Amino acid sequence: MLHTIVRTIRRFYPGVVFAGYLVAFLIAFAMVFMLPIGALGMVFLALMALIPLVFVLGIVRAIERPLALKKLSANRCPACDARAIEPPGADHCDLYRCTNCGSHFSASGEDAEVPDSPDAPEAPDSPEAPDSLSASQ
Repeated sequence: MLHTIVRTIRRFYPGVVFAGYLVAFLIAFAMVFMLPIGALGMVFLALMALIPLVFVLGIVRAIERPLALKKLSANRCPACDARAIEPPGADHCDLYRCTNCGSHFSASGEDAEVPDSPDAPEAPDSPEAPDSLSASQ
């Protein structure tokens, strides 16, 4: 329950901060015409507010990691809470994988991106005509 709340906060926190900065921009834009020094003050205030906002995100991530590790050690998915965790090494990567929702987690409990398979063929940079078409011409 606690992990779900912390995970939701971590997922939506950047969007909420962006929306707050967008509202502050709109207020500052309106203030340019009424009280120009107020708009300048808002810019400096917004820049100084970035420091604690980034610090809070770091704290939320630090709280989430041990909660996710606790779930992973109990073979529960931190994202969907299902007992469907595949341990690392099963598919030749160092990530835990949930077979229920498809999420991947690192050994430290953070969400992880799926690495590209080295065996996958690379797409060509430029489209070329297939050999069968060029041979028939």
